[in-house]
Amino acid sequence: MVMGGVIIGVILIALDSKLHFFIRNKKPEKYNGAVEMNSNETYFTKIEFGEIQYDFGKVKEGDTVIHQFKIRNIGDEPLMIYKAKGSCDCIMALFSTKPIMPGTEENIKVYFKTIGRKGQQVKTVNMHTNTDPAENMLTITGLVE
Repeated sequence: MVMGGVIIGVILIALDSKLHFFIRNKKPEKYNGAVEMNSNETYFTKIEFGEIQYDFGKVKEGDTVIHQFKIRNIGDEPLMIYKAKGSCDCIMALFSTKPIMPGTEENIKVYFKTIGRKGQQVKTVNMHTNTDPAENMLTITGLVE
């Protein structure tokens, strides 16, 4: 019985180089970002944020808060922002649809309209990019008086 276990273990180790039984970080076959495609046909890159959260402090109701988030492509492929969706209709992001080339920076301008939003606020923008993970979140917080 022990010998049978040893034989099975040797066979699994020998087949591992071809079938990859023991590799944890296998690339998923499908990329499920803003668009769905085969992972081996997708060019992934890496993104770096100057900040992911901004506290605007206190503002009066009716004001529009505007903040620019800096993003940098630190990968080897062009960075694409497919979409940016706010947590409500009061927040939106403006960004370039042009690729961000490796080593370069861009700004994402986030607008928060405070009309009808009195009190402590936490609003987010989910960005879908060709990075892994595909979603990145930017947050704006503050108090509307």
